[in-house]
Amino acid sequence: MTKALSSAGGVRRTTLPARPRTGLRGGQRRVIVKARIVRMSASSAAALAAHIGYIRRDAALEAKDRGKLFDAMSEDANASGLVKSITDDRHHFRFIVSPEDGTEMADLKPFVRDLVSQMESDLGTRLEWVGAVHHDTGRPHAHLVIRGRRDDGSDLVMPRAYISHGIRERAEDLVTLELGPETRLEQERKLQSDIAAERVTRIDHFIARQVSPEHEFRLKESPSHYRTLHAARLRTLERLGLAQKLGAGRWQMRESFRDTLRGLSERHDIIKTMNRALAGREDRRLDADAIFDKSDPDGRSVTGAVLQTGLTGEAHERAYAIIDSLDGRAVFVELGVAGEVEEVKRGAIVTVSPSNLEPKASDITIDRIARANAGIYSASLHQADDPRSSPEFVAAHVRRLEALRRAGHVERTAEADWKIPPDYLDRAKAYERAQARFRSAQLLVRSELGLKDQESALGVTWLDETPPPSGVPIGFGEEVAEAQVKRRAFLAGIGMKLESGTGLSAAQKSELLKRDLTQAGRTLSEKIRKPYSPAPERGRVDGTYREPVSRVSGKFALIERQRDFTIVPWRHVLEKRRGMAVSGLVRGGRISWTLERGIGMAD
Repeated sequence: MTKALSSAGGVRRTTLPARPRTGLRGGQRRVIVKARIVRMSASSAAALAAHIGYIRRDAALEAKDRGKLFDAMSEDANASGLVKSITDDRHHFRFIVSPEDGTEMADLKPFVRDLVSQMESDLGTRLEWVGAVHHDTGRPHAHLVIRGRRDDGSDLVMPRAYISHGIRERAEDLVTLELGPETRLEQERKLQSDIAAERVTRIDHFIARQVSPEHEFRLKESPSHYRTLHAARLRTLERLGLAQKLGAGRWQMRESFRDTLRGLSERHDIIKTMNRALAGREDRRLDADAIFDKSDPDGRSVTGAVLQTGLTGEAHERAYAIIDSLDGRAVFVELGVAGEVEEVKRGAIVTVSPSNLEPKASDITIDRIARANAGIYSASLHQADDPRSSPEFVAAHVRRLEALRRAGHVERTAEADWKIPPDYLDRAKAYERAQARFRSAQLLVRSELGLKDQESALGVTWLDETPPPSGVPIGFGEEVAEAQVKRRAFLAGIGMKLESGTGLSAAQKSELLKRDLTQAGRTLSEKIRKPYSPAPERGRVDGTYREPVSRVSGKFALIERQRDFTIVPWRHVLEKRRGMAVSGLVRGGRISWTLERGIGMAD
């Protein structure tokens, strides 16, 4: 019995059937269940809608299910209605259910419906949910989004034990019921396939449970009838550098060897995904840098077109993009947690850059103060060094040190001072590199238009701004070179002839921008029912910020006035003032925004 607080007040008790189970029963089919509880206070309706968009993307679904989600009764569920309902909830649940023998099941949808029905019985409430069955990996699996509210309006709280193994056990029972118990021959076949696998296997889990605190494994710990299989697996791990033989039946295991195996498995899945994306593109290549390393301090930026997007990772919750780069390479880039990063359109031209791994400005300040005080930093020393520093500013430096302390780079004394080592800045850089793999890649969208659309676009395009590919262009670089030739021919046809080897002049860019915004003005004028007036080259622009406007030449802001409207350069800070009055000063093609409290933002 588990206690759960009800949003209606008081304690709500969720009673689940007690079913002790120490391990897999004979013949039981295996199912992997991964769960995530998402609190809406830390997320948003837009992030949830983006996640729904990811799980129903066409590339992951069978042809008959493309663009659709299913639920208990429908093959085309109303996802928007669920998203709207979840917005007002405290939290919601996301599950991935992956039967080991999923390829042998006729259809995962009836299995998922039966599983949710069993969950409803266990939890004593009807569940609102949507799901999708994916076939984009070697094993079909289902994604579920379940609302975090019971049918009586109170918060749905699932017991920890039920999430960690109860749902999995229910799923295993259902798969075993459909396919029958796993035979001894099937078990032996799976164990044989585990020997050479470059992924985490059930043998690895057994080894990890039996290793000593010194990470030593003795083969005598294995059941006698499995020792030959386990010895063969250990030889594979030795080949991979994850185990070392110490003597007869004794092996030294590398710490966290299963994490390394998960990384190898993920890399194999990525290469398979990339090969599928490059099918029919023989002029593209995969090399050692096919996977973009966000934590590489010497990594270089990659510019190209987005070939494919999707989800990756063990829990299929991290968004990725495959970039067709200018030098003919295909590059896999992990973008961040799905639903928390902006979705990138296929065909868009983007630049991906490594994270900034240099020490932060706060690190430089901490190091300077410590060097002047025998290697000691404290809030009082900071205030003495710079009396103008606010308490909040100093507290931010202390939080930085707390993060580095948890990583073992600095020490805090009993007096709440900090011992700063002489190589502190090197340690801060190492910390940033370690953290980079958990952060989103730095991605800049150069153009939402593909090359074909840019060739004859009225506006300043990426093709106009980028220099011709150097050397002998191949792959996407060759396509860019051909598109630039066609672009120059189009510009010549509208009276903008370019000299060989030169780009657009400032006057030509200004003229293209003016044509682009005039075209946007005509379109928006019908919608707003006011005339469009071009912004002045110099002077003030006042009005109400209505919405962003995406054009060939970039992103702009629609400013509505009493009798007309204008279009000016957009900045993200404007989104805080949507529907509110703004004021900007235009000078030399740039605009400085004056918002509330007198904050000025230049563009």
